[in-house]
Amino acid sequence: MTERAVLRRLMERMRADPGLLEAVVEAARAGSPPIAALPVQEVRRHIAALLAVVSAAFIDASGLSEEDARVADRLATDRALQGVPLAALLDGFQAARSYVLMRLLNSARSAGVSLDALIEEIMELDAYAHELQNRLIHAFRESELSLAHSAHAARVQALRDLLAGGPASSPADAGLDVRLHYHCLIADVGDPREARRAEAALASPDGVSGLVDGRLCAVTTRLPAGAAMLVIAGPAVPPGELAEVYRLCHIALASARRRGLHGLRRLTALAMPVALDAHPKLGELLVREYLARLDTADEFHRLLAETALTYLDHGSRADHTAVALHVHPNTVKHRLRRLAGLTSFDEPAPPGEALAHALRWRWALRAWLDSRAG
Repeated sequence: MTERAVLRRLMERMRADPGLLEAVVEAARAGSPPIAALPVQEVRRHIAALLAVVSAAFIDASGLSEEDARVADRLATDRALQGVPLAALLDGFQAARSYVLMRLLNSARSAGVSLDALIEEIMELDAYAHELQNRLIHAFRESELSLAHSAHAARVQALRDLLAGGPASSPADAGLDVRLHYHCLIADVGDPREARRAEAALASPDGVSGLVDGRLCAVTTRLPAGAAMLVIAGPAVPPGELAEVYRLCHIALASARRRGLHGLRRLTALAMPVALDAHPKLGELLVREYLARLDTADEFHRLLAETALTYLDHGSRADHTAVALHVHPNTVKHRLRRLAGLTSFDEPAPPGEALAHALRWRWALRAWLDSRAG
């Protein structure tokens, strides 16, 4: 078997490995903090496209076509629109490039192939990567030059500076009035083309919107009536407080996505999920202390935990819980008695700690159910 045939077989095997893409994505994110700040699905989308064109060019012995090279153009344009510096883009690209080459070389070594015999083939592969890199640089500079002449782009860059805790001039540069209060909105949208379509629903004439850290962000004095996608909305604050609200909205977006939420969600309504997600170890300790006798493999135990969680969420009212679960109130009471036989769920709260007691139990139940799902 020729060296090229060996390398082609290895590349076909790698291309069929679903773990390879994730590993390359992680390499790119580890090599560039600004790339790591982008939504992971946005990074994955472009790397998958780059891997596809390079592997096809080599496996099919067809080289890179003009259409293949446009994959690099689209990546560069998107990163320019997202405010990612060229150096950061290239850092991520090089980290991904190095990972793929090292993975190939290690696979070849494991297959007993002399690395010296693969020099020409490796150089061919690297030439494709180099060609894509040159297209990245050219397309990025073209996009950057175009954006430099746009007043809107300048305002979006000022918005990024403001939300990163930038200089005092940032609000004015972004077109914001320091006498007004603004909501910070973050949408679960990363693709610049999708962002342009979604922007009309969030933006307002008295605010500014654009891609910040790879997601659509809007600062506006008025909340939208609703949203088709997941959007986190912070309370109205002066421009000087927007950076901290943005940070919290960013965290809340991850919590909301983890729970499968959709539509417009207020940051303050997500205070509990954000707090729980910030301290997962404490949730584990509560599970050990409160729910040690529950078996994660037991479906009936899951039913008991879900009933108790619904019970707490409905003011510890069996009748309201029954309506929410579509069962008879006696069924709710029976399940709670069964849970009390396994835990201390029925023990009264210490004096003056009714709310804290209920919150601790809710945290333990939620953490147990989440760990079971995991």
